[in-house]
Amino acid sequence: MTRPPAGKRDFTLLWASQTFSEFAYSTSLLALPLIVLTVTGSPSQAGFIGFVDAVTMVLAGLPAGTIADRYDRRTVMLWCQAGLVLVFAGAAVALWAGVASFGVLVAFALANGALTAVLFTTASAMVPSLVPAEELSDAVAANAARTYAGQLLGTSAGGFLQSMRNALPFALGAVVHGVGLVVLLFLRPQPSLPRQEPRGKPGRELLEGIRWIAGQPFLRLGLLYATIANFLYGTVYFIVIASAKQSGMDSGLIGLMAALLGVGGLLGALVAPRLLRVLTGSRPVFVVLWLFGVLAVGTALLPGRFTPGVLLGVAAFAAPTASAYFTTHQLLLTPDSHRGRVMAVAQVAGSSAAAAPLVGGVAYDLAGRAPSLLACATVLVATALSAVLSPVMRNPPRSAAEADEEGGRAPEPSGTAQV
Repeated sequence: MTRPPAGKRDFTLLWASQTFSEFAYSTSLLALPLIVLTVTGSPSQAGFIGFVDAVTMVLAGLPAGTIADRYDRRTVMLWCQAGLVLVFAGAAVALWAGVASFGVLVAFALANGALTAVLFTTASAMVPSLVPAEELSDAVAANAARTYAGQLLGTSAGGFLQSMRNALPFALGAVVHGVGLVVLLFLRPQPSLPRQEPRGKPGRELLEGIRWIAGQPFLRLGLLYATIANFLYGTVYFIVIASAKQSGMDSGLIGLMAALLGVGGLLGALVAPRLLRVLTGSRPVFVVLWLFGVLAVGTALLPGRFTPGVLLGVAAFAAPTASAYFTTHQLLLTPDSHRGRVMAVAQVAGSSAAAAPLVGGVAYDLAGRAPSLLACATVLVATALSAVLSPVMRNPPRSAAEADEEGGRAPEPSGTAQV
């Protein structure tokens, strides 16, 4: 039997370990607000606990990139996985014993968000060193499938287990992170790639990474659109979940409805490589932005208890194609010496939904379900129109040299996946 190449084997191990992490994170992401809603009955307070978790990922995201560029990435991920095992186990014990105050839940959200930010950023930065450039888009699509598979199973498990007992989602999360830690131990230490030596304090290195991506017009504008889309999608998602809970829907059914997003995203990630061959240029980005806007209108106006889950699942189906397209460009155009920090900026954009639970909860309390969703749809349509009219988005760079010419600077690239 032929053994897979070393890089492919290590990518498979990394992928498997991160799949377990995605599952555990998605489990807590749904269960935590549901616990607060069950105890307080307040969408605003439930939104706040989700906000704490998400905003911690944003605040920890940028320093995470510096950590990924400074230290051995496998070692960093091992420490993060071990920390998450302890955090989830501690939350489970506190909830089981009935001593988990709101402050304890906030502390869990802070630790979970910070460790997860470092773990995900470091793993993303490692991918180009494990696969050749011609296979990078497929690897990115596989990572998207991993994310949605984790979301599909995690949200279902989170809602179901929370309806039985509050501690169960976190006990399961501790076990799953433990499995992810064990899998990661089999990932062989990667040879040191030719990177620039640290130039000084971590803060200066972080600013250097931000300045580099700010000098790339296509990446800069693409991240802006991703930030807007992620924030609005997260807001719509929270309003749908909160309104379902307020209408009396069982937590298990809410988990099932939320799992439709995972179904759509997983199927979309599986077909993303084929769709990328059909949707040339920046069309994947345009299609997703327009589709999000139209589906947000449908979520606000169409009847049916599971209709919002179906529509959000359709949006999730389209998202991996746009994500794979943009992330592949981002990784190929970025030298390995900067990948951790550049991916950290991307993770921050991906975590732009940090304020979404808080904003969604307040908007739902003040304006109600339909007006809040229609407001999100209006902004999404305006964003889509702006992207279509942008010359930068209509003419993406086809090579690293072309991107450097646009940005005015060309750091020396290194690593396996290059153009």
